[in-house]
Amino acid sequence: MNSQLIITALLLWSLATSAKVFAQQPVETHDQEPFSVLAHKLSSQLMNGIEDLNLAPEVEQEALARQIVSNELAPYLDLRFSSLKLLGKHVRHLDKQQMDEFTGLIENQLIKMYAKILIEYKDSKIALSTLQTNKGRKFAEAAIKINRANQSDAQLILKFRQSEAGQWRIYDVVSRQVSQLSVKRQSLVLKISEIGFEQLNQELRLGKQNRI
Repeated sequence: MNSQLIITALLLWSLATSAKVFAQQPVETHDQEPFSVLAHKLSSQLMNGIEDLNLAPEVEQEALARQIVSNELAPYLDLRFSSLKLLGKHVRHLDKQQMDEFTGLIENQLIKMYAKILIEYKDSKIALSTLQTNKGRKFAEAAIKINRANQSDAQLILKFRQSEAGQWRIYDVVSRQVSQLSVKRQSLVLKISEIGFEQLNQELRLGKQNRI
């Protein structure tokens, strides 16, 4: 009887220990992808997106471009860091609730902005050109070469930042040597100085984004 109890106890201890060890094993998700793997994947998705745009009727291309960016690029956007860079010194005057709301509202703005870039490069062939990481710092770039018929080649640069958890996220896109985040920041800062932050958020809430 005692020996059976001992054996049962040992089995239960073994199962509990195995379960604990298994639970502590790291789970591989797309969030933990190495930078090079993620950059290649996103460049392929953008290439496929441009091919889809080429096949779509012109009247459907804007909506399709937004859908492509929303599905393929948006999950990898660093909305918090992008928001900090967009607001600059104005961040000091905001409380957590205001900042959180702005971060949530700005996603649609970024999707629209990056969708326009995608449309600009339709009828082009794109391929990942170079990868660059800054050793000792958590920033990296993926340069995508754009081959355009009857035009000089262009370059699209995706700028990444690595979070404390090791996740690589896009915080800016450089097109035609212009930071799209800087362009957006200029318009937002001007808007804040004209109408104030609360009214800006109100306009974003109401979807009045065409001129922001």
